[in-house]
Amino acid sequence: MGTVREHGLIIKQNDYGDGHRMLNIFTESYGIIRAVSYGAKRQRNSSAASSQFMCFGEFDLYLSNRDIANVNSVSVTETFTPITEDIVKLSLCTYLADITYAMLGENNPDERLLKTLLNTVYALAYRNEAPDKVKAVYELRLMTIEGYMPNLGVCGCGSRETCAFDFDKGSMVCRSCRGKNSTSVSAGVYKAMYYITQAEDKRIFSFTGNDTLFKELENISERYLLTHIDRSFRSLDYYKKIKDM
Repeated sequence: MGTVREHGLIIKQNDYGDGHRMLNIFTESYGIIRAVSYGAKRQRNSSAASSQFMCFGEFDLYLSNRDIANVNSVSVTETFTPITEDIVKLSLCTYLADITYAMLGENNPDERLLKTLLNTVYALAYRNEAPDKVKAVYELRLMTIEGYMPNLGVCGCGSRETCAFDFDKGSMVCRSCRGKNSTSVSAGVYKAMYYITQAEDKRIFSFTGNDTLFKELENISERYLLTHIDRSFRSLDYYKKIKDM
C-alpha cells in the first residue's frame, strides 16, 4: 500500500521485541491501527518521545498488506504533558482510550470521534476541568457519536411524565415503564445530559455544575456505557482506586 502521512493520537503503547514499541494510533483516515516504532526505546533515539501514550502528531507510516504498519517518522504536535505528569489524569486517559478502542475497534475511520477525544484530552490537560465531568462528557458523547444517543424525550409509551433513565432502553421512562436497570435523574443532570448529546462538538464542555452534579452525571454515563459495551475495564477500576487515594 505504500507510505502515507497521517495525523494521529497514540492511545496505547507496549514494548515490542528488543528496543521497539507497538503502538495503537488513532488516525484520521484509517481509524485505529497498530504500528511498530522500531528502536523507539533505545537511548538517544529521537523517536522515543514520539512513541509515548497520548502523543499527537503527523505520522509517516508504511502500510502493507499485513495488519501492522511501520512508523517511519513522527512530527510531534502535542504531548499533553500535564496529563503524563498527573497519575489521576493519566489513568483516566487510559480508560478513555480503552473505551474508544472497545467501541470503535480497528481500521474503522471516525474523524469526528478522534476530534472529540482530542478535545477531551485537551480539556483535561489545559482547562482544569473536573475529572468526573470530563469522564462523563466523553462517555456520553462517545455513545452518542457511535449510534447509542439516549432518548431524552418522551417515554416510549408516549407519556411525558418521565421519572427515570432506563439503561437497557437508553431512554427516559415513565413510572409504569421503568425497569430494574434504571435510576432517577435530577433536573440538573437531565439538563446536562441533554446538553452533552446536543451541543456542537467544540462546545461539549461549555456547561457548569457542582461536584454533586458531576458525580451523578458520571455514574449515569458510566453505567449506560457499560450496559451496552457489556464488558468491564481494568483501567476503570485502577482509575477509581487512584482517584480515591
